[in-house]
Amino acid sequence: MKKIFGLWLIIITVVGIIGGATFAYFIDNDTSYGNSFVSGTLDLTTNDADGVIQTLYATDMSPGATVGPSNITLKNVGTVNGAKLDIVFSYAESDGSPNTVNKTADQTAAVIQILTLEYDGHNLLDTSFNPHVTDINGNGYIDIEDLKNADLTGLSGLDTGVSKNFDISVQLRNTTGSDFQADGINMTMTFTLEQ
Repeated sequence: MKKIFGLWLIIITVVGIIGGATFAYFIDNDTSYGNSFVSGTLDLTTNDADGVIQTLYATDMSPGATVGPSNITLKNVGTVNGAKLDIVFSYAESDGSPNTVNKTADQTAAVIQILTLEYDGHNLLDTSFNPHVTDINGNGYIDIEDLKNADLTGLSGLDTGVSKNFDISVQLRNTTGSDFQADGINMTMTFTLEQ
């Protein structure tokens, strides 16, 4: 009986060791260092310069005089693709001297006709292209005042490293009277690239 009891004790011990070994598992931990998270950049340049505001200057214009077309190269020099581009026009009065009849900035902007307005080869004056500029002030032609009130948002963006051209030309209307002598505006074009 002692032999049987001893044999059972040995069998139980062996089964316990085997059973314990089947429930064992390995653990190994490693740490990964040097992980960093940095957001990308969306960086629009105009004519290879930082800043997205460009100003078009035309001085000493006479009726019928044309300025341009002027080309502005837009480029995304960032690391993130730009999905859409918005263009906003604004202006402020900038009269010369002597200015005998002071016309407002809006009156002056309304006699400067837009002849060319293109982005990425698309004519923004063409009503079949969307978005486009329309004759908002109703004077029969597209002018700088119309640009100020135009909605030119959602144009095709620029991927990283891609350049697209923006072209503009203007003309002081032939019918501009002498009341506009020395009246002027400074027009600013703001380009906003969005992800």
